[in-house]
Amino acid sequence: MKYLVVIVAGLTDRPFAEKDNKTPLQLADTPNLDALTQNATFGPVQTIPDDLHPGNEISCLGLLGLDPKKYSSGHAQLSAIGLGVKPAPDEVALCCDLVTLQPTHDDMVMKDYTGEHLSHDDSGLLMDALKEQVVDTPVTFHNGGGYHNLMFIKMPPISERLSPPNELIGEGIRQFMPEGNAVRELVFVMNQAQIIFHNHAYNKKRVAEGKDPVNSIWLWGNGKLANLPSFRERYEKSASLISASLMVKGIGKLTGMNVVEVEGATGFSDTNYSAKVSATLKELENKDVVFLHISAGEEVSLKGDIDDKILMIEDFDAQVIGPLVQAMEAMGNIKLLVVVNHISSAQLMKYDRSVVPYLVYPAASGNTKQYDEQLLETGKLFPNAPDLLTAFLANQF
Repeated sequence: MKYLVVIVAGLTDRPFAEKDNKTPLQLADTPNLDALTQNATFGPVQTIPDDLHPGNEISCLGLLGLDPKKYSSGHAQLSAIGLGVKPAPDEVALCCDLVTLQPTHDDMVMKDYTGEHLSHDDSGLLMDALKEQVVDTPVTFHNGGGYHNLMFIKMPPISERLSPPNELIGEGIRQFMPEGNAVRELVFVMNQAQIIFHNHAYNKKRVAEGKDPVNSIWLWGNGKLANLPSFRERYEKSASLISASLMVKGIGKLTGMNVVEVEGATGFSDTNYSAKVSATLKELENKDVVFLHISAGEEVSLKGDIDDKILMIEDFDAQVIGPLVQAMEAMGNIKLLVVVNHISSAQLMKYDRSVVPYLVYPAASGNTKQYDEQLLETGKLFPNAPDLLTAFLANQF
């Protein structure tokens, strides 16, 4: 038996009053997901423990079989492993995201945490400028391939949690800035970056074209790196992982999975779905378990456009679920788990810790005809994500 786990970020949502109190998932045309429900078991799973922040690293650790309470690690540390770089023992690893801040009369508001989906090449221009021009601070910058990058800085570990920019959409940043003498170097670097970006030819060109400048960095994701156990030792199965996320790749590498690089995998709705599906099917030929991580649902949700989210859901159904299921039927002897990692609200432009749906195919039917949030109302509740994965791999459905 082979096992395929599709983790899709932010697929579920809250009802929209202006859309007849329906969610984007209910409004989207998803014939392939709907067809699965006729021969599947489904229900709710709690991917975010009550006492932890609802971050991506928390839900993804759990869905990859690790208890986030025990193995919680800093997002930046995991991303560094995914990127193939390592901070020195006296350095702190931080995510260094390229963002757009909007000035107000007394603050700066987080307008766009992706720099309008900054491309690899454009990100490289700005990161190179930081490498060349940031002075008087012991830092190194590492290109992540888009808006999400890394910075290592020589300083003692930071005890306070630095908030991710995707939690701050529409918020004034002053209340979330690092405070105190222990972290003043971070503020110094951020101030330098704002000056460098303000004077950069790339941003002058953007402004001339009527676009928002990418005018700041945002530092976050501090934390230790836990010693993650091997996936094979825990489940006695080989595994591969396909993801555009550096953080998810880091978890995969630390647990001994084969992490597959896919050309054109961006993490946005323009990602190369076809290449990710092809890579998934190829890995299924040689591995017992394959994890496919899709993060586009979260990205479009946090942009706040319900129509874009509906289109993303339909693309996911047509370009991922459809081809995968068709190939599964031809290959035979494969079980599929489709699970959402957390709710992302396109209305609030935030995500939360509410339960999310899982679906196991093929399995006993749950007697429904549509894949949407109603799956949460029936079926077995899994109180945590590792229990769900364990049950799936033990053929308990």
